[in-house]
Amino acid sequence: MSTTLTIRLDEALREALEARGREQGKSLSETAREILRNAVEERPLALRTSQLRGRLHLGDHTREGWRAELHRRNWRR
Repeated sequence: MSTTLTIRLDEALREALEARGREQGKSLSETAREILRNAVEERPLALRTSQLRGRLHLGDHTREGWRAELHRRNWRR
């Protein structure tokens, strides 16, 4: 079953939604529904950020630099 929800948007937000819809080939309503659905969907953080996994490659030399810096700043040493 489908229901109607009426919301008020300022002009800038409506234009942004329309632009996103045009980019994706979707109507304003489809775009708004998708954004709302994603906003209220409960997903674990790991699932929401899984596409980011493995994107940052610092190399081994950087890790040692961080360890030394953390050791230098550690108040318990």
